[in-house]
This record gives sequence, C-alpha cells and structure tokens, in this order.
Amino acid sequence: MNIILGYDIGNTNTRMGIFGEKDISPQKIFSFKTKNITSSGKLGKQVKAYLKEYQKEINDDIKVSGVIYSSVVTEVNGYYDKAAEKYFSLDALPVTGGIKLGIKINYDNPAELGADRITNAVAAHREYSGDKIIIDAGTAITFCVLLKDGVFDGGLITAGAGIAIDALAEKTSKLIKVDFADPGRVVARNPGDALKSGFFHGWMSLISGIINKIENEYNRTFSIILTGGYADKIGGNIGRECSIDPSLTMKGLKYIFDMN
Repeated sequence: MNIILGYDIGNTNTRMGIFGEKDISPQKIFSFKTKNITSSGKLGKQVKAYLKEYQKEINDDIKVSGVIYSSVVTEVNGYYDKAAEKYFSLDALPVTGGIKLGIKINYDNPAELGADRITNAVAAHREYSGDKIIIDAGTAITFCVLLKDGVFDGGLITAGAGIAIDALAEKTSKLIKVDFADPGRVVARNPGDALKSGFFHGWMSLISGIINKIENEYNRTFSIILTGGYADKIGGNIGRECSIDPSLTMKGLKYIFDMN
C-alpha cells in the first residue's frame, strides 16, 4: 500500500498525517512536540516508529511514495528535507506561495505568507463555498480572508490565548496559570475565575470584533471556518454560526500535493 506523509509543523506541535494516494483526509494522524525534533535522524526514528505502529494497525505493508510539509518553524525544515531523502529516497515538497495552489494570493510579497495560512486557504477553497474568513486558533490566531473566486486577500495575526495565559502567569507574582475555559459567568468573585473570564470572554470578544471589522471593511457577510487547537472552544461562543474543521490543514496538504 502506497502512502503519502503530510506534516503540519506548528510552533508548539507537529502533526503527521498518513494519507492513501487517493485520500484527501488522513487515515491516521500522529502528533509530537515541534521542539523535540533537533536532527533528521531524530525525525527519521520518530517517523519510522509511527509507521511501524500504523503498519501493525492496518495489517498491511506500506511504502511512502510522497512527502509534503507546511511549516511555520523554518529552522526545522531542513530536517524534513533530509529525512525524506535519507529514509524514503524522496524529495519533500514544502508548501510555499510559488507552487501550484489553485488559488490566487493577493499579498504584497507572497513569499512572506505563512505556509499554514496558504494550506488552510487551499482546503477552504475546495471544501466551502462563498466568501470566507478562516480562523486558525493555536499558539497564534490567524485570520485569513478568502474570496469566493479563490483570491486570498490578506488577513491578520494576533497572539493565541495559551501564550498570553503563560506570559501573564510568568510575569506576575500573584496571578496563577489557568485553563482557557468559560468560568460560567462574566463577572467573577475569585481570582481564578476572574482570570478565566478575562481570557475566555476577552478572546471571544477579540475574535467576534475582528470578524465584524472585516465584514465592515468589505461591506459583505462572510462564512466563518474555524480550525486549530482552540477551535472547539471558540465555536458556539462568538455569536456566529461557524464551520469547525480540525482537519483543514491536513486536507490542504493533500490537495496541494496532488496538484504538484
């Protein structure tokens, strides 16, 4: 059985998707800490262990016939290039604005556009109709405007809730680290719930406010697509109907691989 490996390399975590050659969604996803990969050899050992596990699971021989990655951590890209060549005798395909995408990128310098944002936009164009705002909520929160004719028209980036929670706990003596969760009411009566309410409702207001500003700027209504680690917590709490798609980036990787 021939498989394609797709890597979504994020600031905190990396996800490795295993695709059949005709699949768009991965058959299996493995996740590991991005910072744990410090060499192509370490990556190769990790990937081989995952493939061995997957092979036992499906009870079939597998052969890697393609490798693609979307990375926002450029210093590790070389490890993925070298591992693909060393272990699978393949050239890995990095997602950039200079390959076939099926969308038009309206950006001052397309080379500066994050690979994750490109990958999400490609999948959203294939999977959803109309004008769209794609919100990827992870270590950072990215907002991407994708017009119905397949034009990526820009967007914005802000810090994610997790990194803000960590920073406040680190930089203050009395404020504790809390979970990103709804404490049940906006006005809290203890420090823990006050922090939870501030982060949770603050970020919900930020997201809904940015959506409103984008729609006002374009003078039109957009459909909202959520992905990333915080997508489930955001959906249903910003006063808008949303499509939650945790596999958006993975599907984008496979669409791009097939085009190239």
